[in-house]
Amino acid sequence: MKKDTTEEGFQEEGISQEIPHADFSFQFSAAREFLKIDKKIFTILKKTSKIFYKNCKKVGTIIVLGNFDLNENHLVDGMRQIGINSIQKFISFGYSNFDSEIGKLIEENHDGAIIVNRSGQLLGSKIYLTVDNPSLDVPEECGTRHITAASFSKRRDVIAVFTLSEETLIVRKWKNGVFVDQFFPDEDNSNIGE
Repeated sequence: MKKDTTEEGFQEEGISQEIPHADFSFQFSAAREFLKIDKKIFTILKKTSKIFYKNCKKVGTIIVLGNFDLNENHLVDGMRQIGINSIQKFISFGYSNFDSEIGKLIEENHDGAIIVNRSGQLLGSKIYLTVDNPSLDVPEECGTRHITAASFSKRRDVIAVFTLSEETLIVRKWKNGVFVDQFFPDEDNSNIGE
């Protein structure tokens, strides 16, 4: 039998003291929420693509998802604001009650990118992104938005970059300089909401 020491220093047989512990499982699961944000951005862009395809309208955008809250003084290299940032309040991909506002922002079809922190919070819109790698391979029908996405997706603080092609309405997710997922609006996609 195991002998345990009591507070008085005596050993007792068969009595074990429980070791105190703290349960951080919620915090660690919350820390992985950006994985859901990644999927949510792609889903919203797929829905937008399908709607615009059915209505024979054009819309295009680029969305950058990154670890931007980790940057010193919240400054992000390689980005420049074009005009005034239209994000002047809390909006997040993490909460479904913001879906219509996010949809309207995408439909406004501004030049520049929409910037999203890993938590889902929208940080900015109408953001110019620098292109460090202009010679990366992109599909033939892709233009400057996609070259920018491929290049910017190679940055250390970027999780993924999403594009919605204005010409084809194809949605793509870019990581490390290449697209890793895509959606074609002209294909029957009964599971579009996933």
